[in-house]
Amino acid sequence: MKLFAWIAYWKLLRTKPFRYRALFREINAHKPRRLVEIGVFNGHHAAQMIQTAALHHPMEKVEYYGFDLFEDLTPELLDYEKSKQPPTRAQVQAMLERSGARISLIKGNTRETLPAQASALGVVDFIFVDGGHSVETIQSDWEHIQPLIGPHTVVIFDDFYENKAQDVEGSGCQGILGALDPAKWQVEVLEPADRFLKEWGTLVVKFARVRRRA
Repeated sequence: MKLFAWIAYWKLLRTKPFRYRALFREINAHKPRRLVEIGVFNGHHAAQMIQTAALHHPMEKVEYYGFDLFEDLTPELLDYEKSKQPPTRAQVQAMLERSGARISLIKGNTRETLPAQASALGVVDFIFVDGGHSVETIQSDWEHIQPLIGPHTVVIFDDFYENKAQDVEGSGCQGILGALDPAKWQVEVLEPADRFLKEWGTLVVKFARVRRRA
């Protein structure tokens, strides 16, 4: 079974969008058992993250905590956050439970659900931040996940925009991470990048990794 799992992992390293290859490499390198994802959407990447974590832990010991609005996402929020309409929480839960991992999906606005769950979760091993794309929401998520970050926790942010233009103003994590105190936080922008052709040129999107300084 492990052989098939490793074959599946090597296939993930050829996945698209390209930047997700960095996500799976980070999970394989740091071997997390307890994972948090903000922005579950259809659970596809969650299943891949769980699969990669299970290379290093028994599947039944892997814990995954996913935060999303699910069916509560309104058309107004959908437009504001530049998001996509997700399936229902029950649909995603049923799909992820087939992995055999411990699955907890928390529905609601992360301004409320993250603080409410923080004390119960405690420090986790790995956090993937890919919820709302507005600066306001990313800043809120960053503030609320900090109680979950220990000395060995790895945090991966999606939507680090290397070049700015009018249609991405007010979104992305680059300004938030650029303002972090380098004495407290280690920030590294990861390769590879994805490139999207826009009217004004090419938008370059990468992942960024954040860890506490020792």
